[in-house]
Amino acid sequence: MLKKILIGFGTLVLVLIAVLVILLITVDVDRYKPRIEQAVHDKLDRTLKFDGRLSLSVFPTIAVALPHTTLSERGTDAPFLSLDRARVSLALVPLLSGRLAAGTASLYGLRATIERRADGTSNLDDLIGAPQPKPKVEPTPSESAGAKAHQFELGGIDVVDAQVTYRDERAHNTVTVSRLNLKTGRLATRASTPIDFSASIAATEPPSNVELSAKATADIDLVDHVFGAREIEARARGRSGADQFDVALTAPKIGLDAARVAGGPVKLVATVTGGHQVHAELALQNLAGTGNKFSIGKIAGEVDLDSPALPQKSLKMNLDGSVTVDLQAQDLAARLAAHFDETNASMRTDVHGFSTPRIGFDVELDRLNLDRYLPPAAPASGPKPASAPAVTPAVDPKVDLSALKPLNLAGEMRIGALQLHNVKAGKIKVGVHAAGGHLEMAPLSASLYEGALNGTARADADANRVAANATLDGISIGPLLKDLMGKDLVEGHGGVKLNVAAAGATVGAMRRSLGGGASLALRDGAVHGINIVQRLRDVKSALSGGSTQIQAASSADKTDFSELTASFSIKNGVATNNDLQAKSPLLRVSGAGIIDIGAGALDYTVQASVVGTLAGQGGSELANLNGVTIPVRLSGPFTALSYQLDWGSLARQTAKSKAAEKLRNLLGDKLKQGGQSPAPNLGEALKNLLGK
Repeated sequence: MLKKILIGFGTLVLVLIAVLVILLITVDVDRYKPRIEQAVHDKLDRTLKFDGRLSLSVFPTIAVALPHTTLSERGTDAPFLSLDRARVSLALVPLLSGRLAAGTASLYGLRATIERRADGTSNLDDLIGAPQPKPKVEPTPSESAGAKAHQFELGGIDVVDAQVTYRDERAHNTVTVSRLNLKTGRLATRASTPIDFSASIAATEPPSNVELSAKATADIDLVDHVFGAREIEARARGRSGADQFDVALTAPKIGLDAARVAGGPVKLVATVTGGHQVHAELALQNLAGTGNKFSIGKIAGEVDLDSPALPQKSLKMNLDGSVTVDLQAQDLAARLAAHFDETNASMRTDVHGFSTPRIGFDVELDRLNLDRYLPPAAPASGPKPASAPAVTPAVDPKVDLSALKPLNLAGEMRIGALQLHNVKAGKIKVGVHAAGGHLEMAPLSASLYEGALNGTARADADANRVAANATLDGISIGPLLKDLMGKDLVEGHGGVKLNVAAAGATVGAMRRSLGGGASLALRDGAVHGINIVQRLRDVKSALSGGSTQIQAASSADKTDFSELTASFSIKNGVATNNDLQAKSPLLRVSGAGIIDIGAGALDYTVQASVVGTLAGQGGSELANLNGVTIPVRLSGPFTALSYQLDWGSLARQTAKSKAAEKLRNLLGDKLKQGGQSPAPNLGEALKNLLGK
């Protein structure tokens, strides 16, 4: 009986083969080319062209081979896709038992161009159609885990020298994947197959070139839904801008099934050379979990940075952390600790939603000296000789806040001690909230220079605008300004209030657009650069030199005050003040003028009036000038301020005030000894008398 069945089956196979052979001999598949080309044109409005004969073979496999083939863009003859040749085959005998068995699918010389237009459409839309929502269907028992998978077998995939170009008109970027090669071994319902992949990637924005390669052995089990990879080796080498990079990843084994994820240590080694040189090694260990939820129990690494821009030239950082990922809930939680130089840092972050992530974080650093990692400030340039060559103005740095637009985050940062541009602060606490292109830092608090800072700061990406509202209470302003500007301008204790905003595409534009207001109230301090009391003592030598004197400000000179208050109105980068008031036992000082923040210059006039004397601080000289107001003009760039005392104004005032009589009495004897009568022009008389 069995023998008869086998004979019958063999006869059936022979008949089938005979029929296929007859079809192959009698049917010319090349005759169908015009019909296929016309059908594509009618349905897609694209031109399909076969530059050669279509071929079909039926034994021992059904094989279809395509010649050089092109497909145009929709509605035009412009090329969209082309390939040199392609071939795929299907075995006959396995089909008789319901098993799909194909040979190697080969594709040679594929060329395709994908375009994303400025309106968001693409040249693929008519081919792929609009995505349709898939109805949710509960799996039947036969479709649940453990159901029998359809049996298939593919001899392999062989893609040779493919190239795909992606043009994005919105991002003004073109990415080209060229020399793409992919070769696999046998693929089946259950199989282990080698995979070899390589490609070159080039982008125009930013200009970059990358060479990719990857090798691994893939383990596939579609029946039990078990997947894995062994002997994984991947590498990316190339250039981005002026930097070259080389990144290598290795892993002995990674396994994944419905119940667990496991794997050996994954090692990542990266090197970047160019303006900076970075070498990083990262190890991911203790991979465990399930297919939907897994964790990396330990992340350990070391980063070495060498850069001529760093004051200390190099930096080494040690990393330690862990991460948990829930793919179904789209949640990620990570912990990271770092140590570099004298800084210990820790960070916790939570990410919810992977397509549009909402990020929460908490960062703490014990101390951080950012001046270690910033280039030193350029020295202030003094006056240049006439023969000095012209210097090209420095480039105005751009300010681009567009990176804020996709952010959705909330968190807090705490720093025990911070130094930035030589300014020192402690107990820093910053709350950060960002969404919709808006960033707010609130609360913002710190202790600094014997006082405290409290305030808020905001940034708006749409308007490229920043704003700050801050109050400093009980600070010692002298050391603060000394550290910030490197100059002794004002000293004293008190408070400063600031409410300002600026917008612009560059730092210079922001300075020129600065607006808002500020005020200060100080006590028991001094203004550096001029000693008005000493200048009054030197009235004789000053008058002998003419009506005015211009002198460079000196930090060694200062005018003491017991109280000082002022408020400023800021518009277009210029701060205007009209209400400066300062008091001391000897003087009352008022002032008005402008501070050009954008240009970094000052034009300010101080009115100093003598109201009293103290023993050893002026004697009878100042008593005789009681009630006289001396104008002092401060002007020039911040780096080279000068002051001008108007002694001619002093003389005119003494001629019109009660102080004139006191001064005539003081100088009367000397006038008589010179054989002169009192002069109506006291300034001229003083010049004649003291100009020897």
